Amino acid sequence: MKLLDPAEHLRNERESLGRYPRNSDGAIDWTAVPEELVISSTNRDSPGLDAIIQQFVSGVGNIVVFWGSLAIPSLELSCEDFLAHLSDVLDSNIADFWIYSPSDDVVLEFSFFGVVTVAHLPMLADG
Repeated sequence: MKLLDPAEHLRNERESLGRYPRNSDGAIDWTAVPEELVISSTNRDSPGLDAIIQQFVSGVGNIVVFWGSLAIPSLELSCEDFLAHLSDVLDSNIADFWIYSPSDDVVLEFSFFGVVTVAHLPMLADG
């Protein structure tokens, strides 16, 4: 597990969350995301949520975890380590956080409102 420094955090945020439209609170504005990108959306207390997450995080490579506050450093860890601690993460009372899986081109958002949304990354605009 590695704590990301501010430059690493910003790079990973640009590559992932930065591709989505965002609300003023930093959450992804899912109403503005093309429907075909959204893979799954469920309540955080849904049975089998861990299986849903495991289905979309392949276990290959590393993932990045962003928290709703920059006071908590972002983490980079192996998918294997993350999945080993998934039940602890799901049992936590942390309101807002995101998981970015670069190898899967997937972002998972755990919202303040208890919704977990899994989506493919939007394509980069030609520039």
